[in-house]
Amino acid sequence: MANEDLIYRITRAVYERLGAAANEQMVEQLVTDIYREVDASASIRSTSPTASTVSPDEGSSSRMVISVFGLDHPGIVAGVSQILAEAACSIIDINQTVVQGKFAMVIIADTSRARESTAELKDRLRQGGENLGVRIYAQREDLFNAMHRL
Repeated sequence: MANEDLIYRITRAVYERLGAAANEQMVEQLVTDIYREVDASASIRSTSPTASTVSPDEGSSSRMVISVFGLDHPGIVAGVSQILAEAACSIIDINQTVVQGKFAMVIIADTSRARESTAELKDRLRQGGENLGVRIYAQREDLFNAMHRL
């Protein structure tokens, strides 16, 4: 079973079990914890050289999808980039646009060398967004991909 499919199935099960009480942060943390346990068990059992590898389109737990939205003004890209640089994260891909004064940006960041946890980085991005006057949403790439299959 592919990692993305497993994450999708876990995510769907968590949402079904929690129902209306589910919020994205709670689901992401539960899915992350469950997946780590399942993956650790699979790694112990799977020492065969014929074990399947993760396909690049499944996403990575060491990359983050960051979305930024708000009214356009100077310094947004610099501010978000500064937060990532301070956390020792590299920008893999970035795309931004302005439509009738509305700013939108998506960043794929490599968090494999991050100096802080995913939760801490997400909190710093959210707080940084408030300071910049924009909304910033961040999620691990593998969970983002799986959750958007729901």
